[in-house]
Amino acid sequence: MSSHHNNTRTDPRPKPISTVNYGPELLATAWAMTAVSIAIVALRLVGNYKFHTLHISDIVTLLLFIAATISNVAVHHGYGQTAGSLDHHDEKEAMKYSTTSQALIVLAATAGRLTFNFYLIELLATRKRHRLILWALVPLQVIVNVVSVFLLVFRCSVNIGQLFSPGEEANCMGLDVQIDYGYFQGAFNSASDLLLAAWPIFLFWKFNWNVRVKLVLISLLSLGIFAMAASLVKTVEYPTIMKSIDPRTNRLTLLRWMFIEAGVVLITASIPCVRPILIHWVKKAIRKAHSAHQRLHATHSRMLSSAGQLTESLKSRWMVRTAKPEMEDGDFEGKILANLTTHIFAGDREFLDKHCSGIMKQVEVTVVADEIPLTENGPG
Repeated sequence: MSSHHNNTRTDPRPKPISTVNYGPELLATAWAMTAVSIAIVALRLVGNYKFHTLHISDIVTLLLFIAATISNVAVHHGYGQTAGSLDHHDEKEAMKYSTTSQALIVLAATAGRLTFNFYLIELLATRKRHRLILWALVPLQVIVNVVSVFLLVFRCSVNIGQLFSPGEEANCMGLDVQIDYGYFQGAFNSASDLLLAAWPIFLFWKFNWNVRVKLVLISLLSLGIFAMAASLVKTVEYPTIMKSIDPRTNRLTLLRWMFIEAGVVLITASIPCVRPILIHWVKKAIRKAHSAHQRLHATHSRMLSSAGQLTESLKSRWMVRTAKPEMEDGDFEGKILANLTTHIFAGDREFLDKHCSGIMKQVEVTVVADEIPLTENGPG
């Protein structure tokens, strides 16, 4: 009896080590970010399709994000369980899928940053020097993050099988190399997020616009500050991979923050594109709520008239945009507003008429000014 009691006293020490599973903890974070990100990206795609601003970058982001989402299933193959709880085959499978998961998450976050970069180029980079700065970030973001994936996958040179076999990594690159490069990658991504978040503030604050308009635009286009914060936290977590010799658990904290970073990047890159569809749905709900009122026909006619005016206004502004690649300060401001009308204030002309009436008049004057000589020269 005492012998049996002594055995039960000595067994519990190794037993918890062999049965601890951190996988559900990782999955909770991964699927929470996945669910929110899928919803926001889906709204973005619906809005872009509705207002005819759908781009190939939207699809690329969605495809990469789906790939990262599917890679979460790697946790179910044993990643997150401590040594001794799986046989050798399961250990290799867990390492293989977890490595693939990490690589896809990096690519998903990179795609999110590139998409927002392209969005700002189309929306705000109307001057050559602005375009050059934003376009220079594109290859740098690709190179820096792809090298990170390369170091992860080819840490054991061409002997990739050793990477998936715990205890057989004698010829593999030291983890300190990944940590050092992780610091550089994180610093670069954080700096990029800060630049993209500060760009709208720098640009809009000097415009002669209503303060409310400025705050709305800054709050929508400067959300990258949250992506920067997530990137910084993830970067700080890189040294944690040295705290354990178990390759199936030493990256759990880092991987969790990689999911958070990728999710935040995709969400913040998509929110500016979500506003038009939300405004559209809100107005649609309001119209339905007033459908029983006697002013239904009048309201409907005003909406059609407003939609027609918006269409003509957009056409005239885009014609001005294609005709003048480089503009003076006044035209530059009007061109930015035309882009915002198409992408952020689509279907919300009332907001601009109420808070940007002065700017709207400037844009109209620019268009009319080109027609005045034609009107005067005709009689002469």
